[in-house]
Amino acid sequence: MTIEFDDAVAERLGATLRRTAAALRSQSGQRATATERALLDFAGAYAERFRDAAVIESEDRLRAAGVLTDLAEAVAAAAADAASERDRLRRHSEWRAREDQRRTERSVVGVGAAVLPMWGSYDEEPSTTPVVPRPITAAFAPRTRPRTGGRSTGTSSADPDHLRRFVADVRSADSALRHEVERLRSAWAAFRSACSWAPVERMTAIDGLSAHLDENAAIERWADQIADAFDRAGSGSLPDVAIDMAASEQTPPSVLALFAAGLSPTEVAERWAALGLDRTSRTLVAMLPLSVLARLGNLEGVAYWARDAANRAVLRTRIARVEREIDSVAALVRRGGADAATAYRSLQARLRAEFGALRNIRAALTRRHAAGTRRLVSLTEDVPPLASIAIGDLDTASSVTWAVPGMNTTTADMTAWTRAAQNVYDAQGKLGGPRDRAVVSWIGYDTPDETTVLGMAKARAGGDRLGASIHGLGAVRAGSMPTTNIVAHSYGTTTTAVALSTPGVQVDRFVSLGSAGLPDDVESAADLHADQVFAGQARDVWPVVGGPGDEWAHIGRAAPGHGVNPAAPDFGARVFGADGTTADDGTRLLGVWHHDVLNGDGHGYLDRGTETLHNVASATTGRVDQLTPGPAAAATNGAR
Repeated sequence: MTIEFDDAVAERLGATLRRTAAALRSQSGQRATATERALLDFAGAYAERFRDAAVIESEDRLRAAGVLTDLAEAVAAAAADAASERDRLRRHSEWRAREDQRRTERSVVGVGAAVLPMWGSYDEEPSTTPVVPRPITAAFAPRTRPRTGGRSTGTSSADPDHLRRFVADVRSADSALRHEVERLRSAWAAFRSACSWAPVERMTAIDGLSAHLDENAAIERWADQIADAFDRAGSGSLPDVAIDMAASEQTPPSVLALFAAGLSPTEVAERWAALGLDRTSRTLVAMLPLSVLARLGNLEGVAYWARDAANRAVLRTRIARVEREIDSVAALVRRGGADAATAYRSLQARLRAEFGALRNIRAALTRRHAAGTRRLVSLTEDVPPLASIAIGDLDTASSVTWAVPGMNTTTADMTAWTRAAQNVYDAQGKLGGPRDRAVVSWIGYDTPDETTVLGMAKARAGGDRLGASIHGLGAVRAGSMPTTNIVAHSYGTTTTAVALSTPGVQVDRFVSLGSAGLPDDVESAADLHADQVFAGQARDVWPVVGGPGDEWAHIGRAAPGHGVNPAAPDFGARVFGADGTTADDGTRLLGVWHHDVLNGDGHGYLDRGTETLHNVASATTGRVDQLTPGPAAAATNGAR
């Protein structure tokens, strides 16, 4: 009889078990140090949960090490039992051979066994009872560690950098353990195949150890989410209920309902209102999972204070993550190696495309300005992102103006475009505009570059986005819709005209500056869903000739698809002056000398002190009597 038990395979399994058990025990010091560091400046109910989780991890890990050590001993005992059974079978086989020899010899002499004395010395038959191997049992299941349970009225504080250091340290330790577990799993499979003689009564240790590592990973994600929560809040102390929301892996169904497919902004607004949140809930909103915040911050129909809270949290987190990536790549470059140059080039591209834009958005939000609270009301996940900053409160403003840019404007230019929007806001105030006004610095579409500015694709996509933004305001402000204005420059006028020729999109006033041409199917101001249409156009000059004036607008209007000049006499817009004049009160108003919105010499369309900025403010505050007159005929190059 053959014993199905490979001693070499069993020996390898035993060695693997003992090595894995030693690895589990050896991590105690590293994990204790990481935990102690994380608990520096960590206080409150969540610190207690974290400490409890660390204690359970340590106890379970050492318990698992003990189970593996016992299993190694059980495998060794099975090997010993197999050796004993092999020895018994060998001895019995040898005895049987001798007995058969004796019977043959007695038959030859012809004497019965009962007559002759015992043939040779007495040879006792070895045991016929097989050695029964002891069943192998190895049971281990980790405990679930507490990750919630803060007091609803309590607060917790933490240093997110300490928590992230903990995550990095234990994640590295867990990675090493996972390799050990995979080797152990392979060794166990080989044992089961080659040592089937040894019965296995119960084996949950290896799966239990994998579950322990999964529980570790859950704690690491939890700690990372808590660190993100403190980063997003920009504070070292948070309500426990806010951390519960941030660290939960389950988003409340009532919040998820906002993202149901096919909802209109009005339907979103109704579901949002049903949540019962108000401005005092900013911290709670910011604690939602980042994936939810990224969608919430751009969802038309959600209150703008909540979108601002969501987008600021996402902005802080994105900047922090890119900064950490920069640090890691910088460390790689310092160490050198084949991958350093490639990583550095990739980082440079990322810096230009994303990090510069994110920092510029942050600067536009935080830059000191005389008036108008700034809110981040959109921030997409694109690289670079699209974004909109509202100067003033869109939830309560009685007058809202969108500032829509033209070619080559990205969020890397957010500070400049927001400065232009701030100039509009300030000029409206000087002309007696309502105190509760708002101006939106709207880089909400992918503006064209020199290769695409002559087409309509960017305008159509941007027009859809602008129309959605207008619908969103209507949904949020249902029953208290403010006066609405759009001030657009260059290709932004093309984009705006697409939006305003779409059914259901309506504003009170549209102001065109240096238009690159409206779509060809917009034949007159009557084709636009705006109660009043205004146009300002500096004198046309050729780029190669130079001189004060707009070098590029008329070239844009010569392109196929958007050749309509809103400043042409027969278009029907109210055309105002742009080349410089003296106002009725004796104020000298500067002329526009460039196609730029802002220029270093102060002669851009929205530079302070220009005739065009004065007229934009006059038009958007309803003070049309203060508009300066435009030229008798605005039709020059590209006019239609």
